[in-house]
Amino acid sequence: MFRIEIQAGSFNVAALLADETGCDWAYSIGLKHSFNHAELLVVGLDASIAGAVIELLGEEISQGRELGAGDTVELAGGMNLQVREVDPLWLARGDWFELGRAVMESWGERWPDTLQLVWSDADGEFPAVPGDPDWSLRQPLLMLN
Repeated sequence: MFRIEIQAGSFNVAALLADETGCDWAYSIGLKHSFNHAELLVVGLDASIAGAVIELLGEEISQGRELGAGDTVELAGGMNLQVREVDPLWLARGDWFELGRAVMESWGERWPDTLQLVWSDADGEFPAVPGDPDWSLRQPLLMLN
């Protein structure tokens, strides 16, 4: 089903529930293939919310919106997101993006560049880069460039 929709010029969202090793998260599959745009990722929000964020922004990308590292996005309802690059190490390791990689590999492609959407705290501040003493306490993030 995923492959058929993507081959038809669409994209899909994989929303994953937390287990004992991590938190909920969601990512897009097919934005690169269908719209020549980096895939999107949200970590740490409830899977249903993370999936809805990816779905909303994926639809905007399908209509021509471009997102890049350093951009800030404000969603209806006041959620603010900052766009960051995901380190290529995470794109090829372990179980991360397992479903997406399987879809892409069926076409002989590797998992593409991916952008992480990081949300602000109640004060409107975004997490700092790794190494900041408060970084790990403020929001679960992947290793970023």
